[in-house]
Amino acid sequence: MQVPQYDETRSSLFNEILAAGKARYPNEHPWQQLFIEGKLSQDQLKVWAQNRYYFHAGIPAKDANVFCKLPDDKDAKGMWLEKLQEEMGDDEEQSHPDMFLDFCAGLGLSKDDVVNADVFAPIKIAVDGYRDACRVKPFQFGVGASISEYTVPFKMNRMLKAFREHYSFIPDKALHFFEAHKEADEVHGNIMINLIEKYGKTDADKVLLQEGYMFKLDLHRIILDTVHYETVLKQ
Repeated sequence: MQVPQYDETRSSLFNEILAAGKARYPNEHPWQQLFIEGKLSQDQLKVWAQNRYYFHAGIPAKDANVFCKLPDDKDAKGMWLEKLQEEMGDDEEQSHPDMFLDFCAGLGLSKDDVVNADVFAPIKIAVDGYRDACRVKPFQFGVGASISEYTVPFKMNRMLKAFREHYSFIPDKALHFFEAHKEADEVHGNIMINLIEKYGKTDADKVLLQEGYMFKLDLHRIILDTVHYETVLKQ
């Protein structure tokens, strides 16, 4: 379905939520800076990818949880179902977790190395908590958590630039996951904005939306904090 495009004059709440999370957004995290500057080894990237996969593998289940919580609104359910189908893949396109497995293969990891990896406990707890929170909390929490997808195209461009400049041992075809997310998450971001505009009316709604966004930012920081400790600080 055609998703309405974002008009900055329409949703001040969206901008308020983004601003509230600015200090928690992990864009300048030390591990991220090492990555951008090309200072990580192949082995360090492997550890990050194995743990990051656990997050990506859980996204379809998280989106299904949110879908089940949505009100009886054809437009809202249609937009979210499109997002879920894209995450799960179809006959023409891989699922997003499978795209990430291709990236892992480009790093030199087998599917078994990734799917059966011993994920660091803080990351496993945080990812499981995210999925479960989207199952038990009202749908606004899950919508708020997905606001971060609006910023993903910028993040993907930044990562692709670093991969191609500093980590040339990774075949370019293995970077399809990151290329695909430049476009997909722009669409997903617009879905969130339209849902926020429609279902962010009360103070309680706004609290849930912001709570979800902060939870997601903290989850990303936990992943980076843990990998940074295990692959850099602990060594």
